[in-house]
Amino acid sequence: MKKQQKGAALFVVMALLSASMVVGMSAMQSSLVDERLAGNFRSSVQAQMTAENTLASLVNPVNTASRNEYLGQLVANPQLLEETEGKLTGDEIAQLLQAGTLDQFIEDLLPANFDERDEDEQRQIKEELLANLELQFEIDAEAQTVTITSWDRGLRNSAARDSALVYRYEFEGADLSGILSNGIITCYGASFEGGGGVAVDSFDSQLGAYDLMGNSGGKASLVSLHENSLLKFNMGSAPGITGDILTAGSMEVTNTMPIDGDVYSMGGVTLKGNNALITGNIYSESSVLFQVGTRVDGNVLANVSVKVLGNWGHVAALQPSGSTRENTSYAIGGDVTSPEIYTEVGNRIEGDQNRSFPGVVFEDYLSEGLKVVQEGQACPDYSVGTIYSEYGFKSNPRDVSVVENNGPGNTGMLGESTFINGFEVFHVNSLTIGGDGLIIDRPTVIVADSDVSLVLWNDSAITLREGASLRIISKGKLDFKGSNVFEMDSFNPVVEAGGELVPAFSFVSLYEGEGNAVAMDSDGDMYGEVLAPFGNVSISGSASLMGRVFSESLSVSGAGSIHYDRAYENVAITSSAASPEWCSFDDLSPLTVVSPVGSLSLPNSKAEFNGKDSVPDVTVTQGDLEKFSGANAANDNIRGGIPDGLFNHGESAEKFHAFIEMLRTRSDTVQVQGGSVENNTAFGSKGNEQITFVNGAIDANNISGAGVLVVKGNYDAGGNPEFDGLIIVLGNYSQKGGGGRDLNGALLVAPYNVNDLKFTEANIEFSGGGSNDFNYDEAALRTAFNLLDDEEQASWGSCNAPPASGDGELTWYLSDWR
Repeated sequence: MKKQQKGAALFVVMALLSASMVVGMSAMQSSLVDERLAGNFRSSVQAQMTAENTLASLVNPVNTASRNEYLGQLVANPQLLEETEGKLTGDEIAQLLQAGTLDQFIEDLLPANFDERDEDEQRQIKEELLANLELQFEIDAEAQTVTITSWDRGLRNSAARDSALVYRYEFEGADLSGILSNGIITCYGASFEGGGGVAVDSFDSQLGAYDLMGNSGGKASLVSLHENSLLKFNMGSAPGITGDILTAGSMEVTNTMPIDGDVYSMGGVTLKGNNALITGNIYSESSVLFQVGTRVDGNVLANVSVKVLGNWGHVAALQPSGSTRENTSYAIGGDVTSPEIYTEVGNRIEGDQNRSFPGVVFEDYLSEGLKVVQEGQACPDYSVGTIYSEYGFKSNPRDVSVVENNGPGNTGMLGESTFINGFEVFHVNSLTIGGDGLIIDRPTVIVADSDVSLVLWNDSAITLREGASLRIISKGKLDFKGSNVFEMDSFNPVVEAGGELVPAFSFVSLYEGEGNAVAMDSDGDMYGEVLAPFGNVSISGSASLMGRVFSESLSVSGAGSIHYDRAYENVAITSSAASPEWCSFDDLSPLTVVSPVGSLSLPNSKAEFNGKDSVPDVTVTQGDLEKFSGANAANDNIRGGIPDGLFNHGESAEKFHAFIEMLRTRSDTVQVQGGSVENNTAFGSKGNEQITFVNGAIDANNISGAGVLVVKGNYDAGGNPEFDGLIIVLGNYSQKGGGGRDLNGALLVAPYNVNDLKFTEANIEFSGGGSNDFNYDEAALRTAFNLLDDEEQASWGSCNAPPASGDGELTWYLSDWR
């Protein structure tokens, strides 16, 4: 019995022991799971911290310049995102962040023997780790935001977490960026006078031709920007003005029928005489004056005072539009609000005048980019004033009179032409188009040094074939007469030319003297834009302009009319041929250094670099800016940071090498063996520009030439060197002595390694007491650029500048972080 009891006890003990083991194993397994869960959680938290730390580094003020530059490039050229799928990794992120930041992120992940490994192994380990770190960019152009998402996709235990922030961008202090979106813009004001039916309104050519019964009668804003400007309206019959009036100066309305729109004024508004009618509201920073016989159907809001003169009787606020009362001659049909309301005896304004006065700020009503011109400030030209110099670089032009029409494409009578960014360009002294007119069959620009006259009657016309456009740029006056001025095979006032939308007809006068810069006194309909930033545009007789106007001043009389074409709302007033950033050599500084600078010795004599207030005197990489900061020869006008385009932020020389190879291998490049260049050698001349490739170094005195000169090795210039155009040096540059002759154009120093395609150190030395100047010369650089074919021009740069212009600035705001 005892033995059986001992066996049972043993069985019980064994069972209990097994159960304990199971419990113990379970506890150990649970502990291991907990430990692993804790480790994964820790890795996840660390991944989140890495993602957020990356963004924190990005928003650090130290990285402001590189961050804003990169974001600006993305906004200007969204295709950059397509090339990278919107992502940056590893070294690409390091370009945006403070040096060493990424190393700090991975420091605790490096193997224990990291320092003992060779350089290639260390680099491979870092690259494999950093491949898991990623920045993702997404642009919303409509909302003007860039969303940046930072990902840690597995630096630790494959834990992936992300964090995102949103930057919002605006353009502050910018001008129109080349876009006239308000219809009719003047600086010093305009006058509209006559009893013959002066008219201003709008239509949309995309819906067909202007039609008084259909596609017509829309609003066309009239803008006057100078604070001393005056808008005068004295029109005796309909149709009058259809659109809003915006003036930084004053406005006077006499005997007009009607102004169908609102009035926004910084100065005073005066209504006088019979039938002076404004159908909308009046908002003035100053005063509004009404005389008997006038009428406003809307509200009146003035910062200073509202004055009612004459025997109006009761002028009731909020009374129905157009109603009258006893002894009332017309009325104010809406609410009258002002700190001071003055009426003559017998008049009374009724209504609630005890409300808080909101005030009026004129610029709140202007479209973005338009700014008030203060006393003493110059009127804006919105880049119109620069376009003559863009094309007007040929010498000895001739007078041209077009009389006979010799068939399709009869532009040959204009003389020789050149092609600039997709436009065929002719240069003449004066131009008269009469007789049978002129036929244009491709995008065409005619540049005239003096007056242009178009006198076309009956069947004569300027005719555009499909896809053609015509821009006439005159340094003198433009005069239009006749009855049949323009003809198009199909009605299409906006066409694509040179890779952009342009007005089919564009007429530009840069005349600044007495009289009218542009005079239109014809019987026909004239299509296109009329630009005269320094003079008056006169439209008289029964002339009708179907397009837009930008001028210093404007006068419309008789039965003249302007019908603003809303198809122009998103069409720039100047083409991209007008110096887009890095789309031509003319954006290079007199001295541009792409490579990192080694030894440096700049002129200490009378020699200097002069950007002529068009470009910086010297442009260098951001890291070398401090070395040049004391350069007296550059007048302290030095830019740090090479723009995007050909040089790709200086990250590699790949694009630049491809460009150099194009020049080296083209059939008409003049090949010169380095070391054989003698003193006084000329590489082309003005009027006989050429592309020269020197395969080696130059060490010679009194070198001269014009066009493009590429020196593969070092360039040691002595004596009195002279060149018009672009010199590219792929080695070190030194200049000894000299004086009396200059470089007019640009010197580009950019040595690089052809194997790893990285820019290498450049030594720059000026010695001796010479006085050779390095001058910016837009004409010489454009002439040099036009030696290239289309493929070579396209390879030079992306031609996409950030969309800021004038004195405007692309401004960034951190608006969200999640």
